[in-house]
Amino acid sequence: MSRWAWGEGLRAGETVALLVQDLGQAEAMRLGLTRLGLRVVSLDCAGREQALADALAQSAAVLVVVDTALADVYAGVMGRLCDYPALWWNGPGADFASLDLALAEQA
Repeated sequence: MSRWAWGEGLRAGETVALLVQDLGQAEAMRLGLTRLGLRVVSLDCAGREQALADALAQSAAVLVVVDTALADVYAGVMGRLCDYPALWWNGPGADFASLDLALAEQA
């Protein structure tokens, strides 16, 4: 994960937000990202759409990783922010920006 993040241009001090259901997966991502000195923020998908948008805005994330299963939840953020972080999808079904495929290419 850290090699992928470096290749994406992420550098120490920047923030990555995670909207990931599996806590084990989220922790593995957190470990890989923090090895580069990145700040990792976990987003709560149980709240309202505006609460999720506010949390994402406050995080100042430059990138967000979203489970494909939570695509509808993340869609609720659309139209609520001035600036959107880069988006990578985690899990099956992503047609583009698939974190799974990108990591598999590096293995």
